[in-house]
Amino acid sequence: MIDSWIQSKIGLPQGEALTRSAIESYQLERLRATLLRAKSSSRFYADKLAGIEPGDIADTSCLAGLPFTFPSELTEQGTGMVCVPASEISRIVTLPTSGTTGEPKRIYFTEADQELMIDYIHHGLRVMTGPGDVFLVLMPCERPGSVGDLVRVGLERMGVKVIALGILPPDGSRDAEVLELMQSEGINSMLATASAAVRLAAADIQAKKGCGASMRTLLLSAEYVSDEGRNFIEAAWQCEVFEHYGMTEMGLGGAMACEARSGYHPREADLIFEIIDPATGAPLPDGEPGELVFTTLTREAMPFIRYRTGDFSRWIPGDCSCGSVLRRLDRVGDRKLLKGY
Repeated sequence: MIDSWIQSKIGLPQGEALTRSAIESYQLERLRATLLRAKSSSRFYADKLAGIEPGDIADTSCLAGLPFTFPSELTEQGTGMVCVPASEISRIVTLPTSGTTGEPKRIYFTEADQELMIDYIHHGLRVMTGPGDVFLVLMPCERPGSVGDLVRVGLERMGVKVIALGILPPDGSRDAEVLELMQSEGINSMLATASAAVRLAAADIQAKKGCGASMRTLLLSAEYVSDEGRNFIEAAWQCEVFEHYGMTEMGLGGAMACEARSGYHPREADLIFEIIDPATGAPLPDGEPGELVFTTLTREAMPFIRYRTGDFSRWIPGDCSCGSVLRRLDRVGDRKLLKGY
């Protein structure tokens, strides 16, 4: 299903099959445009990319010759990375930076940048929900443009009834309230962190009320997901657990499990992912674990070029059983300390 969405995003004619060569040709075009725009509109990238001519990039493998962008640089440079006038900024997200005592990171978005996430939700979550479902969002949603709010908008476009509660207190003080809501509203799909979902499932078992009896699918995001946690939730509620990987810097949405639930398919029309050796920075072959690096292809306000995430994964070799031509990331591990991040 996400293949057809990406097919339309990259401009393939209707009826023409999506192929790796079509994806990579589009990515090369967007990469050159991103580099040109970043160099001409951002003080930060004008310096970092000095001497690099976007037109000389022959294919996406040439990414390996471009400099990395580090989280520590983001805190130091601030607005120097922004590529649009202040009047075009619709949202600024402030993130604390663990491991440093410096300024927090600030990520800038235009309305078009936020629409990219809404559109991703609208198409990407069709694998687990659809019209007539009742979907519970347990992610930040109080402010317009927050991740939970963008998820709500994307799902409502699909005809899904959305109940957006926001992040639950970690002490479990609202868990009973949420379980009652799940039962009374017949909630059958949900977005939550792994820790919140495990805690709710455990509380439901203890209460012996079967509040999650109608749960059919559940999406876990924003935290590392262990096999034990996923298996516990699926056994408690007899549901299918899907997983998503993303971060604010990449526009929130990054890669999501398909119906096969064997790895995550990336948003390849909006992002290029690389797996590198964290010590040398060299690209790694499929199957070998390393650090995730990404480059944005469609961000307006704040493009990211070879951004070091500090997250670890690998490319899963071979084709996915769902039939998609998109690549597959393996489950993303815990974030590591990287240059003070």
